[in-house]
Parts: sequence; structure tokens; C-alpha cells
Amino acid sequence: GNSGGVEAPVGGCCMRQLTFLGTGDARQVPVFGCECAACQRARYDARRQRGPCSAVLTWDGDTTLLDAGQCHLEQRFSPGELNRIWLTHYHMDHVQGLFPLRWGMGASIPVFGPADPAGCDDLFKHPGILAFQAPPALFTAADYGPWRMTPVPLQHSKITIGYVVDYEGGRLAWLCDTCGLPAETLAFLAQQPVTHLVLDC
Repeated sequence: GNSGGVEAPVGGCCMRQLTFLGTGDARQVPVFGCECAACQRARYDARRQRGPCSAVLTWDGDTTLLDAGQCHLEQRFSPGELNRIWLTHYHMDHVQGLFPLRWGMGASIPVFGPADPAGCDDLFKHPGILAFQAPPALFTAADYGPWRMTPVPLQHSKITIGYVVDYEGGRLAWLCDTCGLPAETLAFLAQQPVTHLVLDC
């Protein structure tokens, strides 16, 4: 859950991996000023800390970043390593890692996200090496390397989408920062059973 990463095999193949880089909400853990037992433990045990939301999908050399809440992405990944970035929404705790990354050098990195013209700060105006793509159509599957991705709407205080990711042998639903699922998303998931579910933070 912290920035060290927690790996989980997806589909039973060691070459296909989902690595959690951070599983916290905007407050993270420990929460500033909180004296609860969980936050107290996290202050003294880094393994119990929860950083901003982000994960990595890898399969045979293909790397997809799911949300970019983790800072220092420019240090975590080598130039050319990231094939694409999928963002659920443009709140700072899901995109803050993009701000230094964008000023890097080398090949551009395709970035996919919801149809939110406001974005976050000046990312759209000054994208650097980030190649922001047209928002993907909801409930429409498309292939990205070894993954087939279908965006679905989520409920949040900012325009937010989740991703249903099909791969050989399974289906992952990445549904972060949602206060309940819209009826159309629930109906879609009922027809598309998932093997792995990441819900909320």
C-alpha cells in the first residue's frame, strides 16, 4: 500500500502483474493530526503507511500506469518504460506525479482520462512529454497493447471513470474514488463478471 509497492498476480501468470504503488485517499495514512490506532502504528511502521492512489499493470514488457497519485514517477520509471497512463479523474491526489514527469525528455507517453475540460491546473496547457488523448468512449472496448480496456462512469465530485480491463484469462475492474456505482455501471458489471476488483482507494 505504501510507495514501495504491493504486487498481485493477475490471471495466475507471473509475467502478468498488478502492482499497487499507493492505496490511500487524499488524506493518506497516517492522517495529519489523527491519533487513531491505525495512524499511530503507521507513524512508526512504514509498511502500514498508505500513499496516494496509483498502480502498475505489466505484461511481457508492456507497462500501463493506473492513476498517477504517486510522486517521483520520473524516478520510478525509466524513459520509454511507460506505454500509457490511464487516469480515473483529475483530482490532485490522482495526478500529482505527472507534474515533474511531463518535463522529462524522450518519447511521449499517451495519457487517457475522462472528458473533463478543466483537467488539473495547467497539465493540458503545458503537457510536455504527456500526450493527452481524446477521452475514451464510455462502455466501448478498445485494445491497448495486451489489454482490452472499457471505460465506465463512476460517481465522484469530479468527472470520473473506471476501467474494466480484459486480458487472457481474466477481467480486472479498477473503480477508484467512487461513492457508489451508477446504475449503468452496475448493469455492465453484472453482465461482465470480474476476476479482480479494486474498489475506491
